[in-house]
Amino acid sequence: MTYFSQKLQQIMQIRGLSQKELADMAHVSQAAVSKWLNTDYLPKVKSVEPLAKSLGLTVGDLIGDFGNNIQLSEDDKCWLALSPQEKKMLLGFLKLINENR
Repeated sequence: MTYFSQKLQQIMQIRGLSQKELADMAHVSQAAVSKWLNTDYLPKVKSVEPLAKSLGLTVGDLIGDFGNNIQLSEDDKCWLALSPQEKKMLLGFLKLINENR
């Protein structure tokens, strides 16, 4: 199993996404997503870009190979579960707190 497929499975579990929802995000077929999850098949970068963007991640976050034993912290899981809009709001809130110290 590739880093990409493991990462994708983690994200799906954290966000409660189906293969169809991921396929829609990446603008590919559900069969393509199934291949990504169940084989060592890696997608073309042009398919990963819209998926990464819609998940609030970079392409490198999804396909980077930093070893197969990566464990996400609870904080990382919480951050990954946020939508891009929620992340923006949270960062704005943190900036406001820092300005008012």
